[in-house]
Amino acid sequence: MSIDGYFLSKLSAGVGCLVGLGDIRMRVEAAFTAMITIRPEQFSNPEIGDRYKELFDRCTSHAAEIHGEGTIRATLRHMSDEDVSEVAHKIFELHNWLLSERAPEALM
Repeated sequence: MSIDGYFLSKLSAGVGCLVGLGDIRMRVEAAFTAMITIRPEQFSNPEIGDRYKELFDRCTSHAAEIHGEGTIRATLRHMSDEDVSEVAHKIFELHNWLLSERAPEALM
């Protein structure tokens, strides 16, 4: 499996978390947990890697304030519902973008 194939599987797992039970913050946090091994600099398309890094940085911009809380949870707690929903949508867009780039390879 290529590195992009591996990253696609991680993005797919993240998208799967987005459609599960729980409030949007819990689902987005679970999505990032599923995608934690993605390394933006390793995407074959650097633009996808840059977009993923921007999104990850956006979701880790607040330090933990509560014992046992990670930066993702702390950051999501400070975001509006609309902003968290936008993050979820961007995860879905990244997944579809990488999927569309891999489509010709998958047909071979």
